Amino acid sequence: MSGRATTSRASDPDGDHDADAVGDDHADAVGDESASRDAVTAESVHISSDIPEPTVTRLATYLHVLRSFSERGVLVASSVQLATAAGVNSSILRKDFTHVGANGVRGVGYDVGRLTARIKLALHTDSTHTVALAGAGRLGRALLEHAGFGRGFRIAAMFDADPRLIGTIIDDGGPTVAPLTAIVDVCAGRDAEPIEIGVIATADPDAQTACDAFVEAGVRQLLNVTPTTLRTESDVVVRQVDLALELQVLAFNASRSRGRRTVMGEETVTA
Repeated sequence: MSGRATTSRASDPDGDHDADAVGDDHADAVGDESASRDAVTAESVHISSDIPEPTVTRLATYLHVLRSFSERGVLVASSVQLATAAGVNSSILRKDFTHVGANGVRGVGYDVGRLTARIKLALHTDSTHTVALAGAGRLGRALLEHAGFGRGFRIAAMFDADPRLIGTIIDDGGPTVAPLTAIVDVCAGRDAEPIEIGVIATADPDAQTACDAFVEAGVRQLLNVTPTTLRTESDVVVRQVDLALELQVLAFNASRSRGRRTVMGEETVTA
C-alpha cells in the first residue's frame, strides 16, 4: 500500500468549494497544515465575531474530524463526508462554515488543511492558551494523555490535595504539582502569562473548593469533569462534562431503539 498522501474526492453532488477548495488539477491542495494556516491568515478572511454556542461546539467537532482526515493523508473532503464523520446533517455543516467564511459551491470538496486553519482562527486555537489543572489523579492524568493538550493549550499549573502527588511532576516538562490550597496564589500571581482556563478533575468533595479558588484568582473559564454541580458567579462560564450522565442518555437511547425493534417484530410487551 502506498505511503503517499491520498486525495479524498467529492463523490456527492453537494461537494463544495470556495477559496479553500481544490479543483481537478489540485493546484491549491496543501498537505502541510502550517503552510495552509499561513495562507489563510494572509487572506482577508471573513470570520464572524458572534458565533452561536451550538455552532462553536460543532466547529470543535469539525476540527477534530479534519485533524483525523489530515492524519490519514486526506487532502480534500466533501461536505457530506465531513458531516457524516461529525454526525451532523450536511446542510447544518455548510451553514456552520459560513461563520468561518467558507461558503462553498457544488462539485469539489474542501481543502482539509485550509479549512482546518480557518476553524482554528475562529476558535482562537491558532495561538496557545494557558490552562491550570486541579486534580492530578487518574482522571487528571487521563485528560493530560487524551484531551489534546499541546494543540493550542498548555498546562501551566497543576494542583492536587493528595500529599503523595504534591511536589511531583506528572508529565515530562510539565509543572510541579502544587497543593490545592495554592490555586489562588499561583494563578493570581501569573501577570505575564495569566491562566485563561481552569480544569476541575478533583475528587468530588474538592470540586467546589477548586472552583471557588479559580474564580478568586480571576479565572473565568472552567471545565468541570466531575459530577459535582458547581455554584459560580454569573460572569463565570462553566462547561460540565459528566460521563455518567452521558452514559445514562446513551442507555436511554439504546433502550428506546430496542423497544422500537420489538414493536416492529410484533412482539407483545406487557407493562
